[in-house]
Amino acid sequence: MNKEEARALLSARDGIEDSVFLPPNTLDSLTVDDFPPNTFVEIGALKDGIMHIEWSGRLYCENGCFVGEADYTWTRKYWYEPIGLQQYLDLVKRSVEVRQKKYGDVRLTDFEDDGAFIQLSFAVLTGEKNLGRAYDVVRRISSELEEVADQLSAEVGVQIAAIAARVSGWGASSVEALVQTIGEATTPDDKGRSLKSYVVAYLRL
Repeated sequence: MNKEEARALLSARDGIEDSVFLPPNTLDSLTVDDFPPNTFVEIGALKDGIMHIEWSGRLYCENGCFVGEADYTWTRKYWYEPIGLQQYLDLVKRSVEVRQKKYGDVRLTDFEDDGAFIQLSFAVLTGEKNLGRAYDVVRRISSELEEVADQLSAEVGVQIAAIAARVSGWGASSVEALVQTIGEATTPDDKGRSLKSYVVAYLRL
C-alpha cells in the first residue's frame, strides 16, 4: 500500500468508528493532516487473507497530535507466563499510574477484571504529528511500562526451574554415580533425565 492508497482508505472511513488497518511501511508517509475526525488506525498487514496485527491497540488524533491507545485484553485460560495474569497486568497498571503522575505522557483509560479475562488499556500522548514517529513512541513507552512485569516474570520462571530441578534430584548424586545411572537407564525418558542431571553436575565442578 502506498501513501495515496492509505489516504484514500482513511478518507473512506470518515465518521466510521471501526479501525482502518495500515501496514507498518506506510506510517512514515502519513500525518495528522491525512486523518479525518474520529478516525482510528490499527497496525497490521493482510497475508493469505488473514490480518496479522503487529500491535494490540489503535492510534488516533487528539488536539493536533497522535495518541496511541494500548489494549491488553487477555484471558486467564490462555495465559502461560510464570506469574499470574492478574499480577502481571497489575504491575503494568501500576507502572502506568506512576508514569502518569511523573511525566503526564500516559493515562489509564480502562481496567476491568471479570474473572475470565482482564482488560487493561492506556493512552500514550506522543506529541507527534507524523504517524510513523508516533507509533515508535507508543511502542517504546509500552515496552518500558511492561519492563517491571516482564522482569519479575522472568525471575519467577528461573526460581521455578531451579526448584523443579531440585525436586527431580539434579545434583543430588556424584558425577561418577550419574555416569553409571546413564549406562543403566532402560528408557529414553530415564536416559534423558540422567543425562541432564550429569550435565548440571558436571558444570558445577
